Amino acid sequence: MIDSITVAMGLLTFAAFTIRVITGFGSAILLSPIFSNILPPKEAVVLIILLESSVNIIFVVKEKMNLGLKEVYAGGFSGIAIGIALFGIASQQMIGLSIGLGMVVLAVLMLAGVNFRVKNTKRLFLSLGFASGSMGVLTGVNGPQIILGLTNQGYDSAFIRSFIITYLVIIDTVTLAAFLLSGHINADVVVKFAYLVPSVALAYVTGRRILGKLDGEDLRRVMLLTVIVLSIVLIARYGGGLLV
Repeated sequence: MIDSITVAMGLLTFAAFTIRVITGFGSAILLSPIFSNILPPKEAVVLIILLESSVNIIFVVKEKMNLGLKEVYAGGFSGIAIGIALFGIASQQMIGLSIGLGMVVLAVLMLAGVNFRVKNTKRLFLSLGFASGSMGVLTGVNGPQIILGLTNQGYDSAFIRSFIITYLVIIDTVTLAAFLLSGHINADVVVKFAYLVPSVALAYVTGRRILGKLDGEDLRRVMLLTVIVLSIVLIARYGGGLLV
């Protein structure tokens, strides 16, 4: 039987994944602090990865994948390795707060028309991937860094969306495989996933309809505003931890 908490989780899932469909990123960091207060934290993480993987299947079938910028992937996988090595000793609160503050400042500047063009794009893309991979492990935020970097370099918003979708499909698949191999996916998580996955499907339909009404500049602004919102969520999540 579906209770009020499951209904609330379904509505939150729908909202978060509608944003993910429009921008290509953002659902995990929006859901993580809320689901972690409803479920045991590890169970919440696994559930979110399952939901992410379900929308990834839709993306693979319905969207055009973009496997360009190989340097981002090289940096991303090396960043994941470093993040895992630092996981037990790094201060997640300080890292999360610093990343959140940095991203919100950069996003606001870019909305105002300021950019910091980098000539050596190969090094930039390696650095973006590294930041994404390591921060994804340490804080769960692995998309906004790339969005900011590509926006700063003047990439078209449609290219950015297709690239970040493809990148997160690959990263999420690797993460899901790790959870499967480590036995973290149990029956309770699968039941919750079954209740929530229709919200993901509905979010895809809704998100695509909204996306069809946005031009390139509108999408760019929505992406940067989403980065700002995610940064504020990150600051609230980890900044509050420092005050306790």
